[in-house]
Amino acid sequence: MRGYWPPPIWVPAEQPAKKWIGRFGGLWIAGAGAVLFVYLLVVGALLLHNGADVTIALVVGSVTVAASFIYTMAYRLGPRDTVSLSRLLLAFGLGGLVAVTLGSTFDSLLTKAAPGVDGKTSVIVLFLAGISEELAKILAVVLISKGLSDKSMRNGLFLGGAVGLGFAAMEDLAYAYNFYSNPPPQLHLTHIGAALVLVPTRAVLTPLLHPLYTALFGAALFSASKNGRFRITGRVVIAYLGVALAHGLWDGGAGLLQEPALKRYLLLLAPIVVFVVYPGVIVGTGLIWIKVARRARWAFQLPVAWWLAPPPFGGPPLPPPGPPGQQVPVGAWPAPAWPQPHAQPQQSGPPAQQWPQPQLPPGPPPVPQWAPPARPGRHL
Repeated sequence: MRGYWPPPIWVPAEQPAKKWIGRFGGLWIAGAGAVLFVYLLVVGALLLHNGADVTIALVVGSVTVAASFIYTMAYRLGPRDTVSLSRLLLAFGLGGLVAVTLGSTFDSLLTKAAPGVDGKTSVIVLFLAGISEELAKILAVVLISKGLSDKSMRNGLFLGGAVGLGFAAMEDLAYAYNFYSNPPPQLHLTHIGAALVLVPTRAVLTPLLHPLYTALFGAALFSASKNGRFRITGRVVIAYLGVALAHGLWDGGAGLLQEPALKRYLLLLAPIVVFVVYPGVIVGTGLIWIKVARRARWAFQLPVAWWLAPPPFGGPPLPPPGPPGQQVPVGAWPAPAWPQPHAQPQQSGPPAQQWPQPQLPPGPPPVPQWAPPARPGRHL
């Protein structure tokens, strides 16, 4: 034992059911979208000169990866999840639209306050983009979660990730349209070539940036809630500043490479941004997300896994209460499925069944009173 409970075990009712197009349906969606994107651009636009196919291809290429991840998230919803499929899709569609609208408004206000040279966006605005856009996305998460009483860390990850995917899909579409209309002259690309370069590149980065930022921020905000109401705590502020910093480093690093005044330092800045800043943001954010997701899964499985077997080192006869909004009175819990050595013998009637004393496994001395661990184990 590693000093925590419950063990890493799947409850049969919690296993994802075989539904829709299967467990790997997200990969099927991504593959079909990629084939359709290339076909529309190469055959429809390049060979048949159909201009409408270009617009459809840009939409398909920008939304495919986000849609595949939304499918995977919806597939992972179990019977005990309080986030419904309709709310998850609403977070992706309407939440992403609200976040993009608010984010573009906040970015425009920042551009007005710190204008760049020749109408270009200044580096200061790019570094501050995380402050404005992460605020816009979390406001969309709060809007979508209206009426949801169970504001758990798991629900924050789901809704935050869905809003982040919707935001990323619409932002990718805007970048693809601008890049297709005005290809950078230094790249010497045609309009079709520019779309074939930018859209796959943005698609690879789609699940690594905005969804992770908003999922982490949403998990912090939901876990700090009390009695179904959001609270602004120190942890929420730290999460906001952390995701805003990661977002700002990504956008600001790209702005530094395009700054005319820093062209003489380009050979020094490019390796730092490409090989240090970008991998650091992706790896750091991903590792934090994995840790938070494990903690959320541990908290989600705890009320059910408690009944699978008694804690090997002793513990209270009743499991911890359920998630917020699903509290069960203590007297309503069914009788535990394992022996209770401290139970009082019956005073009348036939003698009660004598349960054998549980044998503790060899190892460290038993803990006198069970307490939840500070963090879950690695294999959860």
